[in-house]
Amino acid sequence: MKLRSIKPIYHGGTVLTEGTEFETLEQHGRQLVERGYAEEPGTKKSSDNEGDKKPKAKSK
Repeated sequence: MKLRSIKPIYHGGTVLTEGTEFETLEQHGRQLVERGYAEEPGTKKSSDNEGDKKPKAKSK
């Protein structure tokens, strides 16, 4: 399974920094995705950034 790291991960004897693509077994990959350490390379994080695009209410 091909993944991209979201957080630093110790894998294969080295530390993979954020954004590094790597390959692992299917079960290990699912665990990393579930725990928030990795994502599939084609996945975009648009849902996380949607809140930033909305204009904030004006306060008086």
